[in-house]
Amino acid sequence: MRHGWLTGLLCLVCSSLQAAEQLVLFTYQQKPPYVVDAEQARGLYYDLAELLNARLPQYRFVVRVVPRRRLDHGLAAGKLPGLVLGVAPEWFADAPRHLWSEVFIDDANLLLSRSSGTASRLPLDGLEGLRLGLLGGSHYPELDALLSAGRVQRKDAAYEEDNLQRLLRGWVDAIVIGQRTLDFRLQQEPQLAARLHVDNPPLRHFQRRVLVPVQHAAVLPELDRILRLLPKDAEWQAHLRRYR
Repeated sequence: MRHGWLTGLLCLVCSSLQAAEQLVLFTYQQKPPYVVDAEQARGLYYDLAELLNARLPQYRFVVRVVPRRRLDHGLAAGKLPGLVLGVAPEWFADAPRHLWSEVFIDDANLLLSRSSGTASRLPLDGLEGLRLGLLGGSHYPELDALLSAGRVQRKDAAYEEDNLQRLLRGWVDAIVIGQRTLDFRLQQEPQLAARLHVDNPPLRHFQRRVLVPVQHAAVLPELDRILRLLPKDAEWQAHLRRYR
C-alpha cells in the first residue's frame, strides 16, 4: 500500500514537471546588477526568473544572454522562442507589434565624466567635439539631436564596464551609464567615486518591462499579476537591496 502511494506521488510530480512550459527570458544587456555573472547565473534577472518559477509553476523561466542583433532578427521573423527581459518600448522601432508587461524596475541613464583634469565635470551641452562612450546597437532617445547633428564623436563598446574603463583611462571624455549599474560598481569599488562626476539631472528616467511577442500572449496576464505585486514582495525587495 505504501509503495503504491509513493509511486502515485512520484507520477504526479513527474507529470507536473512535464507540464511546465519553458519560456526563455532573453536579454542583450550583460551588465550588473541585472547580469552579474552569466556563467554562475548571478544577478537580478536570474533572481527574477527564480521568483517567477516559484510563483508561476506552470512555466519554467530561463535567462539567456544574446546579442541585440540576434534578438532583433528573431523578433523581425516572428520566431523568437521566448520573451525579452528588461526593455522599454522606446528602444524598439517595431514596439507596437509586440505586447508589453507591467513595469518591474525603474532605472535612469546618467552622463558620467571624470571629476578632474582635461574635459572633466561635463554637462550635456558641453560635449560638442568630444568623445562619448555608448553601447553598440543601443538607442538613446535623449541623445538623438546631439548624435544626428554629428556634434559628438560616438565611441561604441560592447559593455558599460568597458566604457567605464575607457573613461578612467582617458580614451573617451564621457560615457552614458545606467544608474543601477553605477551604483553596483561603486558598491564594489567605493574609491572610484572620487574620480567620477555624475551630471545632474539624469539624462533620462525609464522603466524596464518584459517584451512579449504576440505568439506568447497567453503568459502575459499571469506575468503581469506577479509583476504588479513586486513592490510589496519581500523576497524581491531583498534582492534589490543586495545589489545597491
